[in-house]
Amino acid sequence: MKKALIITSLVALLGTSVAMADYGFGGGKGMDRMKTFLGLSDTQAAQVDSIMQDQQARMQALRDETNQRIQALLTPEQAAKFQEMEQQRGERKGNRMGGFQGNAPAPAAPAAGNWGGF
Repeated sequence: MKKALIITSLVALLGTSVAMADYGFGGGKGMDRMKTFLGLSDTQAAQVDSIMQDQQARMQALRDETNQRIQALLTPEQAAKFQEMEQQRGERKGNRMGGFQGNAPAPAAPAAGNWGGF
């Protein structure tokens, strides 16, 4: 039960980060939209960008801590599957965030019944 709660919390946390980026609270195009919509000055935009970068760093630290806590609960076999799950999640995130890096081939689709698509 505790494991399910931790994993659910992690998924919700990651989903919130993605939603925030989608609605203009991240760098790049999102920052441009925010600057235009709110009428931010260059100084304000730089300050907001700094705040958002700090928030992203804190979120990454929280994700790392959460992953460590989860792995501490898992058997070695579960930990290996969890690492694979995280790697595939990262690859999918990379795909959503602008495609593949370099000349890397597209990852294969996960096998049916493979950890529920986290």
